[in-house]
Amino acid sequence: MARKMSKIQVFRRILLGFLLGGFTLLAILHQKLQGIPSVDALDPFGGLETLFKWLARGEFIKKITPGNIVLLGAIVVLGIVLSRFFCGWLCAFGALQGVFGWIGKKLFKRRFEVPKKLDRALRWTKYLILVLILYGTWTTGELLIQPYDPLAAYAHLPSGLAAVWSEFAVGLILLVAFMVLSMFYERAFCKYACPLGAVNAILSRVPLFRIKRDKPSCIACARCDKVCPMNIDVSHAETVNSAECIDCLECVTACPTKKDTLVPTIGGKNIKGWTVVIIGLGIYVGAALIGQVSGMLRFTAPTLNELSSRGALTIADIKGSTTYDELASAFGIDLDQLYRRLGIDKAKVPTSSKIKDTGSLAGIEGFETDAVRFAVADMLGLPYSGESTPATPIEPVQPASAPRLTIPEGFKLEGTMTIQDVAKALNATTQQVIDKLGLPNDIPLDRPLREMGSQYGYTMPQLKEKIAQ
Repeated sequence: MARKMSKIQVFRRILLGFLLGGFTLLAILHQKLQGIPSVDALDPFGGLETLFKWLARGEFIKKITPGNIVLLGAIVVLGIVLSRFFCGWLCAFGALQGVFGWIGKKLFKRRFEVPKKLDRALRWTKYLILVLILYGTWTTGELLIQPYDPLAAYAHLPSGLAAVWSEFAVGLILLVAFMVLSMFYERAFCKYACPLGAVNAILSRVPLFRIKRDKPSCIACARCDKVCPMNIDVSHAETVNSAECIDCLECVTACPTKKDTLVPTIGGKNIKGWTVVIIGLGIYVGAALIGQVSGMLRFTAPTLNELSSRGALTIADIKGSTTYDELASAFGIDLDQLYRRLGIDKAKVPTSSKIKDTGSLAGIEGFETDAVRFAVADMLGLPYSGESTPATPIEPVQPASAPRLTIPEGFKLEGTMTIQDVAKALNATTQQVIDKLGLPNDIPLDRPLREMGSQYGYTMPQLKEKIAQ
């Protein structure tokens, strides 16, 4: 009869399922909506890469946000206190591998193992990958891991296989390869290729957390070895001090002796399994709360208008997720002129479109966001030679310098209209409409005005009065 799963393991699986589901949902929404964080903003490893760029060049990687630094800090503290707790309890990609591992067990009804000598050699690969990534980041200042990152490929699957293949071909191949491997060998990516796992393994050398085995009460059943997803030889160790241990507590909860044969320890003192969970989640959630209070835990980049108001707007801040309306508002450029320069038809590519969707909408193969950056730089007379160009702040666009908005006779403002609809009807820019109505710059441009009154503190009669002035 199958052994009943412990409550701790039930909780761990629910938590990992929630994290994987949440990550997947965010990945889908990021492709559909504005303001949803990308995989780059959710990846703690990005914090380490941008830290190296900052040390080397005094600036952060553009796709990384301060939230990455907060998450990295949480993982460093976790690594020192609880070794690889993040890997075993909080990693969405680890959870995805777990799903395929479960499928493999159901299909093959057995557990496969890599030959020990080969396994030991392959486990050094993740450290080599870590060194290569950090060296490359130090020397180039770029987010080098992204095109090869299977997690990034997974996060972009909602955009379609063709789009993923064009940008993450290697990452997609690795994603498929490691998911297939995980059906035979549990957590293959964690064991052999994860650079964040390498970081955690290095931190785990601080001997605060260990699992100890009481030899006299051990019955040598080897059940702990069988359930360990990282293939650690638990049943012959007095203390589990392997850098591969991910603190999943599978061995502890599977032990059938009903004694403290396998017990977690911190600083040499025995603790309960639930105490490990509470400490681990407490550190991670605590870091998130500190990040919120300090304002650093923000997973979305500042809008172009926010950067413009601070005098920090640069050409490089134009992203694939930027819409043409946002672009015009922040940089104060004429969209008709920009469209002509880019050779695109406004009928095919509405101004509310994201730049990254231009190619598919206009039928232009290989259209890159950099083409828009070059065009905007040329229109503004600014130097720009590609993504490595030093950032040159652009003077904030002053609303007062915009042409006066003329309201034609007979125009009626309706609650069903969006700001984009009003701008089109008045042959004006969306920023002119926002200024005329006295609305905040971050108000959505594609939602009906009547739906946002309570959120932004206005009524339709007030807006109609302003438009008539």
